[in-house]
Amino acid sequence: MMRWLIVLILVPLLALAPRTPPSLAGDWDVYIALSAKPKFGFEGWRRMGFAHFAGSDSGFVGFLRRRTGDPMLTVTQVTASGDSVLLTQDARVMMRAAWHGDTLTGVQWNGDRLLDRRFRLVRRATPFVVEHDYAVWTMPASDSQYAVTEDTLVLMPTRDGAHLATYIARPVGSGPFGVVMQRTPYRRILHGPGRWWASRGYIFIGQHVRGREESSGDVKDFGDYSTDREDGYDAVEWAAKLPGANGKVGMIGHSDEGRLVWYAAVSNPPHLAAISPTAASPDPWVVVPYAAMAFGPINVDWACLMRGRTMDPNTAELDIGEAITHLPLSTLPQRLGCGDVPLWDRWIAHPTLDAYWHQHAATTGIGNVRAPVLSMAGWHDDSRGPIYFTDSLLNHPHHPNWHIVMGVHAHKGVDYVAGDFGPQARYQYRDLQLRWFDHYLMGRNNGVDTLPHLDIFVPGDNTWRTENEWPLARQRLTKFYVSSGGHAQTSGGDGVLDTVPPPPGAGAPADTFTYDPADPTPYLIDSRELEESLNEDYTQLNATRRDALVFTSAPLTRPLEVTGEMTAQVWAASDRLDTDWTIMLLDVWPDGRAERVQDGLVRARFRRGMDREVPLVPGRVERYDIDLWFTSMVFPAGHRLRVSVASALFPKYDRNLNTGGNNERDTTFVVAHQRLLHDAAHPSHVVLPVIPR
Repeated sequence: MMRWLIVLILVPLLALAPRTPPSLAGDWDVYIALSAKPKFGFEGWRRMGFAHFAGSDSGFVGFLRRRTGDPMLTVTQVTASGDSVLLTQDARVMMRAAWHGDTLTGVQWNGDRLLDRRFRLVRRATPFVVEHDYAVWTMPASDSQYAVTEDTLVLMPTRDGAHLATYIARPVGSGPFGVVMQRTPYRRILHGPGRWWASRGYIFIGQHVRGREESSGDVKDFGDYSTDREDGYDAVEWAAKLPGANGKVGMIGHSDEGRLVWYAAVSNPPHLAAISPTAASPDPWVVVPYAAMAFGPINVDWACLMRGRTMDPNTAELDIGEAITHLPLSTLPQRLGCGDVPLWDRWIAHPTLDAYWHQHAATTGIGNVRAPVLSMAGWHDDSRGPIYFTDSLLNHPHHPNWHIVMGVHAHKGVDYVAGDFGPQARYQYRDLQLRWFDHYLMGRNNGVDTLPHLDIFVPGDNTWRTENEWPLARQRLTKFYVSSGGHAQTSGGDGVLDTVPPPPGAGAPADTFTYDPADPTPYLIDSRELEESLNEDYTQLNATRRDALVFTSAPLTRPLEVTGEMTAQVWAASDRLDTDWTIMLLDVWPDGRAERVQDGLVRARFRRGMDREVPLVPGRVERYDIDLWFTSMVFPAGHRLRVSVASALFPKYDRNLNTGGNNERDTTFVVAHQRLLHDAAHPSHVVLPVIPR
């Protein structure tokens, strides 16, 4: 009796004993989330670096570094009190953190300034490895040998009398020098890039477009780039005649700057010798502001950022995740406190693919391009530009030489993509651009003009390889059919994905689900990052949502490579006048983790073309063709493929209100009851470009 009494007393006392915090000694991954405070909605934690602490648990030295080895915090002292930990660098720089289980989460201070991010340290199972830039091309390149001078404000005249504010960095010497130009809506005075290019024997130009800072133009007109074909032409011809220039101009630019490169190239200025856009934004109905003419609400961040002549530094703290849940979408800038944003209003005013959008499309005149093109980005980059513009360019018989380099990157780099892709995954755009321009601007016979047309990094193999054409000639377009295994599927989980088509004869029952715009199927996206194409983990959503159908293959018996452009064909019916159909392809790991690969959408009213709206006949079965973008990856043996079908991916795409009305201006909506067919007469499937191995 006494023995049991002692046990009953001691157990509660042990439960109340203070927990011993984990030891910091060892190696850690460092994850970073934007904003010093959690915000409404999904929040992305990105593996941006690593940490190491050595010795005992007090008074030892450690550090936090980026994956490239660049320092984030040098720790000279650790002070612990219970679950609280203070990592001190010096009198001003420190990180205040706390243990949450076995992870350490904190914020960094620089004096009285709180950095706008949070840090999370997660124990590593293996020692960290510093990631260096991989040399995709190894031929010699111009080296730094010139002193540099800079002019921070030169006003370039245009044909209509406007003036564009221009920054120029020059090599010291008589030349002649090639010219590298970056036209931009962002920062014009680019000391780092300017000195880098000029030291290697190039005149570098950074030029603001109209409506930005000191450039001419009304800021209310900014964002359409309506004059940038002509302005790009004028800028190239002006730059070619600068003192010391050799008459050959190359253009670079990232994201919207990349689209500005294409605007200039389609005007075909005589002295444009080569271009190299990176992660170029495609035509405005493809990704931003519309994707397949479905509006992207998170573009409000960019619209608010750029609404003045200078960029607004406060948009990082906009609570976009909460605001985009309200209707109407047309008033989102005002709800966020951005006031009137004329560009946003112009976007909303054109909900179909009309003449306005064609007027602002680079591909409208892409047959005029004569400058050789080096396009670069990554498979997880939401810009889509390298593949999109190249596809369009190759439709014209007399196109110039072209080259694509695709890594595993997201729009802002490889650090945003989940996973570890080995020592070759990180590459530097400028290293390749330099070699491209050495040949086309400086006349050096380095062989870039004879390279195979593609350098691609293949995740899964985690190596680079060259290819001669796009799409790959050896691809096998393989259909993966969805089925419910012979019974109705009313929620995610039971569906089958297989290359065997539905058998002829009696039709299989359709799968059904309900789509409610009040609770749309989520898309995992941190609205502050503007990263729309990441490989987030959808395991929980696939298992719990009742408004998405999930179809999963058997485990792969051998590795499966998918490299190329993907599509889907869906046979479906709705009881409403309009709705959306979304497709997501996922990679399911042996442990059950389901990572997004790509997704696509069709808005039902545009099933016969995005230039006209055709209402649905409720209950009628229709065929929908869906663009699933592109990828390159090897699905290892033991992994499974998954396809998820829903009627929303919010907030990547705005909600279809199902009424047939204006989805951006209306405030009323109705619930839609959906049927997905997959019998022999209606074989819903995805088409994957399988590469034989």
